[in-house]
Amino acid sequence: MPHAVFSTAALDGGDAFAFWRDSISCIFEVEADADVRRDRFHAEIDANMFGPIMLARTQTRAQDWDRTARLMAQDGMDHYMVQLFEHGTMQWEGAGGTVRIPENGLVVFDLAREVRTATTDFANMSLIVPRDMLQDRLRAADDQHMRVLHGGEPMVNLLRDHMLSLKRLAPAMTAQQAVEIAPATASLAAACLNAALGDDPGIREGVGLAQLGRLRRFIEGHLSDPALSADWIARQAGVSRSKLYALFESYGGVASYVRERRLRRALLALTDRHGHARTIHEVAMAAGYANDTAFSRAFRARYGIAPNDIRQSGAPPATARAGDGIDRRYENWLRHLSV
Repeated sequence: MPHAVFSTAALDGGDAFAFWRDSISCIFEVEADADVRRDRFHAEIDANMFGPIMLARTQTRAQDWDRTARLMAQDGMDHYMVQLFEHGTMQWEGAGGTVRIPENGLVVFDLAREVRTATTDFANMSLIVPRDMLQDRLRAADDQHMRVLHGGEPMVNLLRDHMLSLKRLAPAMTAQQAVEIAPATASLAAACLNAALGDDPGIREGVGLAQLGRLRRFIEGHLSDPALSADWIARQAGVSRSKLYALFESYGGVASYVRERRLRRALLALTDRHGHARTIHEVAMAAGYANDTAFSRAFRARYGIAPNDIRQSGAPPATARAGDGIDRRYENWLRHLSV
């Protein structure tokens, strides 16, 4: 089965950190204190591909990790990532203050969302699943980002044990076995996230959740329509404006949600390696923009880079390719996960 090991073991001090920072920029921007960069810095990513799913163990020193809008625009990744920490810990700022991953717990990243975290020296495991493989199995596909799943939950322990077992057994598995286990792994991940749904006060339940899901699907099906607005959605979907505003309040409002989904669709179209036959104008129209100028202005404001620059960059940068005797294949695997 596909297996790659990135390691800075052959490099020294600051050179090791610089090489690592260049490599991991395929998914995160990182920074570390000067003493960490100098003092026996090391980083290793041991990655396996189970069909369309990646499972990777990362071991490195204390760092700050940042997934920015500009980085999202450059890599176009649209995956979920579930992490467990074997040792060390991670923290970030949530709505209620500082959040730390609990012992034996899991944390869920939506790689289409921005995040900033900090870690101690650590070893962790990351299960990375393409959105298309997981979102239809989830009851709240857009509400998973930075969810903390506590280790006391049986389903959380089941998924954690499965991730550790997969990594342990990977060397003995054939490529065909790896492909066949992928759907079961995605189903188990979805079952875990859905089972823990009621324990997370940040996720809407009951009638409100069902209504929100229906409205999201309606919006998704009409993103290319320039007429899409709060008033139009309320009329077409048969809900009051006040109810519509209440349901989308945590997303910054209906207009903000529509704009984010349109620009995300455009970003995926621009970074699709099979879609280069579409012009910028066609991408703008499909995203519901009346002209290229308005689209480019909105895209640059959101992602800090122009649509033309994304299109012209084409393939991953040269620094993302294997070289210097170090195996960097995991970078391209991350970029090109798909069902």
